[in-house]
Amino acid sequence: MPPKSKWNNLDQMPRNPKIKSLYVHIPFCAHLCHYCDFTKMLYRLEEADRYLQRLFFEIDSYHIQDLETIYVGGGTPTSLNHNQLKSLIEKLSPLLKDGGEFSVEANIENASQEKLRILKQHGVNRLSFGVQSFQPRLLRHMNRLHDEGQTNIAISQAKECGFTNISVDLIYDLPTQNDADLIDDIQKAIALDVPHISTYSLSIHHATVYGIRGYLEADSDESRRHYDIILSMLRAAGYTRYEVSNFAKPGYMGRHNLTYWNNEQYYGVGLGASGYVKNRRYTNTKNFRKYLEGSTISEQEEVTITDQETYFLMLKLRLQQGFSDSEYRHMFKQSFTAKYPQAINLLLQRGLLHHRKNRWYATDEGLMLLDQVLLTLLKEH
Repeated sequence: MPPKSKWNNLDQMPRNPKIKSLYVHIPFCAHLCHYCDFTKMLYRLEEADRYLQRLFFEIDSYHIQDLETIYVGGGTPTSLNHNQLKSLIEKLSPLLKDGGEFSVEANIENASQEKLRILKQHGVNRLSFGVQSFQPRLLRHMNRLHDEGQTNIAISQAKECGFTNISVDLIYDLPTQNDADLIDDIQKAIALDVPHISTYSLSIHHATVYGIRGYLEADSDESRRHYDIILSMLRAAGYTRYEVSNFAKPGYMGRHNLTYWNNEQYYGVGLGASGYVKNRRYTNTKNFRKYLEGSTISEQEEVTITDQETYFLMLKLRLQQGFSDSEYRHMFKQSFTAKYPQAINLLLQRGLLHHRKNRWYATDEGLMLLDQVLLTLLKEH
């Protein structure tokens, strides 16, 4: 349902609502990838300077302090030049309390050793590299400019700079990708010896080059087969799947993304960024000119108790840890089993849901059919 009164400007947003996470969007890229649907634009020096000035004003408007996680994404944060990158990290570092997680996305082709040093020296302690694939023809097809050798160098340089918490992203279900490509990509990602690997099935969006060219997403059976290959290989290599798409060595789960999956509130700043504050989900304008002129929030929705429950189930069941009976009761003032007895019984019988030690989990099969699990639950009420 629409909110009774909207936050048209930043000064209308509640101050210091004890939010512990911040997402910062940097929309600039050195080039545009054929699959990417995020808010992005080509890097230009003067536009980036103006953007950072406006971004810093937005950050100041929230009076943020004592954060537990910061995540800088894009776009390509490392497309900024040295001075811009340094000023950005210096702006953000004081907002993070001791022991917090400070993540920055990096592209292989422009994450120079000097930029990595800047990040490390000014408080960044986690890097997420967009590797996507090691196959030359697939990288060309995606309009990615790096190669396997550059990936190996970038990861080595990050380690030399003192980074130990490093993640790499891979995409599967790519056009023309075969099983041998996928297996090779996973083997080479494992060989990088990084503690976190994320794998994402390709989604085709109509406004991207892939969408315009009419490429189709992999069918569900093919995608499931690919996912099973990934799951088997990463588990054998010592990675734990803690969320559908994310695998980590012990102690290296992505703390910021757990904010989203645990349905916790967070700030989102920058062009097209989304946030969740005081039971409202909001999205900033994606219009660069309007953003620079001071128009910030373009969309928002009041999150009702029904919405909260939908988000809770949808996000918590993505996690390997699921949720406890007491968590559900604390949030919604009733028993999970009392509210959904028929749906729960059906999902247990079909092997999609599991209950152990007072916690509810989606099974391996249930994780692959989460939409069906959620629909079965919500249809009961």
